[in-house]
Amino acid sequence: MTTTAIRFAGFGGQGIVKLGQIFGAAAVKAGKNALQNQSYGSSARGGLCTADVTVSDGEILDIEPEYMDALAVLSQDSANAYLPMLKPGGLLITEQELVDLPADYAGEHHAIPATSIAAKDLGRRIVTNMVVLGYMGALSGLVDRESLESTIRENVPKGTEDLNIKAFSAGWDRA
Repeated sequence: MTTTAIRFAGFGGQGIVKLGQIFGAAAVKAGKNALQNQSYGSSARGGLCTADVTVSDGEILDIEPEYMDALAVLSQDSANAYLPMLKPGGLLITEQELVDLPADYAGEHHAIPATSIAAKDLGRRIVTNMVVLGYMGALSGLVDRESLESTIRENVPKGTEDLNIKAFSAGWDRA
């Protein structure tokens, strides 16, 4: 049995919760078990925000894992707060333009300019989360592309499906 705990983290307004919800729902659609929860500070916009997703091909027994197998951080505050929770050898994704890792960080990590891709290439900063979703989806290999894309279409506002899929594809293709 393989169980993987992922934390998506950033600040309120970056779509972190929606990102976690879509990843978890897509895992279920792909035939796996998934558990998703979220946490955000008292300030809906600008405060620290997380979405945790545990994906397993068996039972999920740990509701709140102490350490994460994968971590995607989209802000410096979230990197500072949650980097110690990443297991050694875990998958680390950072927002290239917003996160600087400590000089002594020795682990492997993948950086993507998700905000710039969303704002400059797609014209809408609001789809930064979908860029990260695609990047995490491709790098983690936990959920197939088809399940992720169909779950995006079912969970974004009507009329924005194509934009969100383009953002997702930009992240997936970068990975």
